[in-house]
Amino acid sequence: MSKRSRRRRPTRPPRRTPAAVEVASATISPIGPGLAARRVAVRNPPARGATRAQLMLAVRIFAVFGCLLLGLPALFATHPGLADYRIIGLPLPWVLLGGAVYPMLVLLGVLYVRQAERNERDFVEFIERS
Repeated sequence: MSKRSRRRRPTRPPRRTPAAVEVASATISPIGPGLAARRVAVRNPPARGATRAQLMLAVRIFAVFGCLLLGLPALFATHPGLADYRIIGLPLPWVLLGGAVYPMLVLLGVLYVRQAERNERDFVEFIERS
């Protein structure tokens, strides 16, 4: 072993937390009793409405997409004759599930963004009025 590897690094002592300070039971307030009685708690406006609106929008869009996407296989399972139709040489289920889903996704995305922006504008107006 070389000299360097045998050298020990100095270790820091453990951090000590400050001792608990006892607080007197009778605290003297720097604010007079007249001002203390008129104090009002200032709080942020309730933002749950905006959060709930965004959540409900996402749930609605997801429900529409889920119903349409899961409805197609259910349609083909209940009506097996639809699988015999061909479009450009491809079976109808393949065309709908492989190609028509993407324009539907784009349309739902555009609708979601428009409604989300409307929710944001409504929230900003609500904040400015408060």
